[in-house]
Amino acid sequence: MSPSAIFLGSKPGAVAALRLLFENGWDIRAVVASESEPSWLPEPTLWEEARKLGLLVLSSQSGLDSAKQVDLVISYMCRSKVSAKTRRLGKYAINFHAGPLPDYAGWAFYSMAILEGSPVYGCTCHIMEDAFDTGAIVKERHFDVDIENETALSLERRAQIEMICLFREVIDSYQEAGELEVHAQDMTRFRYLNRATFDTLKRIPAEANATQADAIARAFWYPPYEIAYYQLPNGDKVEVIPGIVKRGLAPELHADDLDVLLDSTVPGSEGRGRSTDGVECG
Repeated sequence: MSPSAIFLGSKPGAVAALRLLFENGWDIRAVVASESEPSWLPEPTLWEEARKLGLLVLSSQSGLDSAKQVDLVISYMCRSKVSAKTRRLGKYAINFHAGPLPDYAGWAFYSMAILEGSPVYGCTCHIMEDAFDTGAIVKERHFDVDIENETALSLERRAQIEMICLFREVIDSYQEAGELEVHAQDMTRFRYLNRATFDTLKRIPAEANATQADAIARAFWYPPYEIAYYQLPNGDKVEVIPGIVKRGLAPELHADDLDVLLDSTVPGSEGRGRSTDGVECG
């Protein structure tokens, strides 16, 4: 008999995880997802992917059948707290957290790793409890980072690749053994940053030197969300683009400079003989 699961999540990572679960033959009893995602995220959304796979998809946990027990209740980048009622539906209720526990719980895990100059990062699968990110650890993956050349966005991309690998390892292990081995977190090292603290860290102090300001800028570079900023005396914010991002954008922004200029020297062909803003070259 195939192992069974209830799956809750969001973002592209959850789409990849759901597809992997489906392709591995799991009996996916229900998927809980938002009917809409931010327009800047790639399609399909988790909702769309679940529908495409022919799965039951719900917009809230309240629609779950409390009589139907499953092997795993899986949270993967889920935006809502998984209730105790939902957790009790699984033999295990597990969460995939895109940071290493217990050091980087809560919000700002990418940002804090950059601000603290951590040479190692990772992701964690853990048992869910009433408190966020406190449960026993199922499995971890760690990797070395050149943290001075990372932004929150680039570190997230690396962590998400590691996390889908971690997901595969965990579901393969359960599929083979029917059990999950766990070990308690070292709660003396546990740190949890909430959203309010996360937001205050984006402000670059006026007295910060160039190195400190750049670290804060990299730690919060994640468009389209608010990035690091200086606050002017009148309260206005001036957002700061990290130097590494500016340098990285240059080749892309100027990739077709020569082609545009050469194109403009050859009149008579459609689209030629025009400047980049559509104005006829004289």
